Amino acid sequence: MAFPSTLFRSRPICLFAAAAALCATPALSHEAWLLTPSEIEALALEPNPAIFQSRLVLGGGALIASFAAALALAAEDRFRHIEDRLASPIAPYAATLGALILRLGLAAMLLLAATGGLPRHGVVAWTEPTLFVPDMQLQMVPGWDWLIAGQALIGLALAIGFGTRLCGLAMIGLSGLGLGLFGMPFLSYAPHFAAPGLMLALIGGGAISVDRLLEDRDMPPPAPVVAGILWRAALAAVGLGFVYLSVAYKLTQPTLLIAILEHGNFPSFGLGLDWIALLMTGVEIVCGLLLALGRLTRVVALVLIGAISFLAVTLGETPLFHANLYGMMAIFAMAGPRIPAEAPRGVAIFGRVEA
Repeated sequence: MAFPSTLFRSRPICLFAAAAALCATPALSHEAWLLTPSEIEALALEPNPAIFQSRLVLGGGALIASFAAALALAAEDRFRHIEDRLASPIAPYAATLGALILRLGLAAMLLLAATGGLPRHGVVAWTEPTLFVPDMQLQMVPGWDWLIAGQALIGLALAIGFGTRLCGLAMIGLSGLGLGLFGMPFLSYAPHFAAPGLMLALIGGGAISVDRLLEDRDMPPPAPVVAGILWRAALAAVGLGFVYLSVAYKLTQPTLLIAILEHGNFPSFGLGLDWIALLMTGVEIVCGLLLALGRLTRVVALVLIGAISFLAVTLGETPLFHANLYGMMAIFAMAGPRIPAEAPRGVAIFGRVEA
């Protein structure tokens, strides 16, 4: 989807939330988790719906998305000062409460992956350890069983906030290792685990962490300029991860998404499920691009939190499938695109951070 040059000029504004909500909610459930391998294989052989093959429909959708984004970004430029004022009471908590949410979300996913507690559809719980996500089963890569213990140790360390920055770097390493072990299929997940790892490496464990209690810094922070660049890189990785998922699965293999919506009795709002799938795809691409560019960050984060929660309830899946995304979006909703200022030692969860 093409966007006008206004995309490159400003920061978040709340008017986009209403526009995005009217369009649809992004489909953040990964198809490989909610469909069996045989279902995926059969659906891949089915032809794509006509609207996903229509240049007129796809081109018109791109123009509408571009126009809506241009309006939202123009409003962002005009009302940025209002957003900054409204967000100022919660921004200081990004480095404390936000980091805590992200840390615990990653800890839960790592511990459940190590024990097989978040299985893909059709797999008995607690029987198949995985790497991060349900369809990356470690039995597919013989000789790498030590990753079970490795994930568990990192998960426990993150749960108590011990050596958080080093654990963040370990998350980045595991993401790269996953690409080496599982190949291109792991590219669907690597950005959304490497990015939160980088975020924790930059801001630490936040509130209720052993590191903070002991006033311990397990590694020196980078210079502020470097930290800002790395934070932007994490933001870009998250956004581009959404774009990749939309294009690689929802846009080119919409039959998978439609099957999930059918299985979950997803409300059609009077539209065909193929149109619902197309709207979801478009909104997820728009949200991903805006995040990657650091635009409308707080609004997009809130929209994605709402989308994840709505789909989890509608499709009957556990929100723990996306605990990493909840954590990242919580920080982005508080801090916007900027790296949160590190909170002074001893500040409580709800204590105000000094400048």
